[in-house]
Amino acid sequence: MHTSLHRSVLEPIPEASTPPRVLPHSARAQSDSESDKARAAAQWKALASALAGQPKVRLSKDGGRNYFTKNTRTLTPDLPHFPAAVMVTGKDGRVAAFCLDFDAGRGDVAADLVGLKILLTQCGLGWIEDTSPSGGFHIYIPWQERIDFTTAREAVEALSKRFPSLDPSPHQSVYSGCIRVPGSPWKHGGYQTLTQPLDVAVDVATRRNNHHGHALLRAALAPELTNLRAAALAPTALPEEHKEPTAIGSNLRAEAEQMGRHGTFDTSRYASPSEARQAVLASAAGSGWSLTDVQRRMNDGTWAGLTGFYARYSPTQRAKALRSDWKKAEAYCRAQADKNHVGTYGRKYDTSQINTQGGLRNGSLTNHQFLRSWERVLNLYERSHLRTREGLSLRFLLRALLEAAHKRDSPILEFGVRAYALATGTHESTVARQLSMLASGPSALIRQVGEGKGRQADAYELVIPEEYTVVAETLSWKKGKTHALRPVFRELGQVSALVYESIEKSVDAETTASITRETGLSPTSTKQALELLHAWNLITRTTDGWVLTNPGKLRTLAEYFGVIEAIAVQYAAHRKQRAAWHAWLDSRVNVFGTLALITDDYEYRDEDIPFWPDYEHDDVSLTSLMLVRSA
Repeated sequence: MHTSLHRSVLEPIPEASTPPRVLPHSARAQSDSESDKARAAAQWKALASALAGQPKVRLSKDGGRNYFTKNTRTLTPDLPHFPAAVMVTGKDGRVAAFCLDFDAGRGDVAADLVGLKILLTQCGLGWIEDTSPSGGFHIYIPWQERIDFTTAREAVEALSKRFPSLDPSPHQSVYSGCIRVPGSPWKHGGYQTLTQPLDVAVDVATRRNNHHGHALLRAALAPELTNLRAAALAPTALPEEHKEPTAIGSNLRAEAEQMGRHGTFDTSRYASPSEARQAVLASAAGSGWSLTDVQRRMNDGTWAGLTGFYARYSPTQRAKALRSDWKKAEAYCRAQADKNHVGTYGRKYDTSQINTQGGLRNGSLTNHQFLRSWERVLNLYERSHLRTREGLSLRFLLRALLEAAHKRDSPILEFGVRAYALATGTHESTVARQLSMLASGPSALIRQVGEGKGRQADAYELVIPEEYTVVAETLSWKKGKTHALRPVFRELGQVSALVYESIEKSVDAETTASITRETGLSPTSTKQALELLHAWNLITRTTDGWVLTNPGKLRTLAEYFGVIEAIAVQYAAHRKQRAAWHAWLDSRVNVFGTLALITDDYEYRDEDIPFWPDYEHDDVSLTSLMLVRSA
């Protein structure tokens, strides 16, 4: 340290010198803050892309507590304004660096860091180190050749066995594994900061570590790797004919989604990644999917885990291996179908396309006209009565009622609360309470006209209050279908759903101001929703205003966000609650269960049988993994 910094406060200042300029405390604090931000920006610009597995970053808009998929953005050299974590694994199922997160809550970080650095030095490996204001540490080991997800996960988990304070979770999911890198803002202020000079870190990131160093590291971790493999019990065989079909179908379906998305699997059931990936393909083939359906999910990152299972192959070998595995899966499914006396392993449904907007069967449009008029009344009612937080949820319950009425071509509905809960993404108890709220008061848009008995649900009728009669007769109808909460908006939020709906139903481009007026939302909420929808390329801004870009992407994004998993869980809970229907399902579901469709529309049925998607549409792609009954 420079001697001038240790000068005694009693030592007189030389006459020739000028008294130093002392900045006010607030000015010094501002100067320090700007300096810290500039240093963080330089570290982020130099290292973020070098350490990321793919050019994507997830922002935390709740102060660093959560890094939601919906807040994924393209990785740029500019320092984010929010806490930001780069994706560890790429869409190719490979990592660019080992990202080691040391947590003081798990053990002695200081001792583990010393031990790790000794190990890395012995293997001739370079590393980058940073720390957070909370005292946590990250170590990054960049590689010249990208390493497949399974190999990387195994190595990091072996390191966590030797160094207990190491959290291996960033390497335990291809889909969601992420980590804050040098420069990232911290949740309580400050930044993730290098503990070494920036030029040293850049040199390590540029030179990177070779395959020989990786081999030496794995050799040094041989005891831990052996213990990890020994912990995996003998794999469980694929389902046999004598086992319970429903349990097998349900478990395999859930496992297929988990393995396909995250690349993790039950080592007591599958001995290796090759067996795990074969189970995923068998489940897909048993549901009537095509190889193209699987490839599309691998290419867009929805099934990044399955891609990771093939990451050890070169691109040309990967395609060949996938085709070979797919043929094996189809052959296995045909054999299982023959054993169970099923004519085909494809899906079978006893549902057919429903005319959702066609009026009465005798050709009259009376019901259709009433429902379209009721929809216009709903638009006015919700802007004056449903402006609270719970009002957002009530809006979508009313939309679910309207959607069901259109599909049943009747203003009188007898559907159970579970059907509406699935359509709105809420709990059935919440729906029951909200139906009671909506049916009360002189301006209510629904009224209860029948009390449920046994399997028969309560009956509700859509009504137009007298005060809205003139409005209903004079206002013109708006184009487009009415939807409950479409699956993708379980992730993007109800406000985004209302903003998207406003743009979707507009004849011309919508301005931000007109959307705010139409939806009754606050300007701030509207702008945030527009930003989110635009970030995911669902809308675009023209000189005249906002317009839709790719409506078909709603289904793709719902699948990418993992919404189908949440719907499957909710659906499975409803199945258990319907004991009679569950017994009926037990005798009919095939050995795999079914990986079925969820579209943006819901079909409504009686309380004991939930509504089903409209499977017959030509433009509907396979966008869900919800387990449903087969013939």
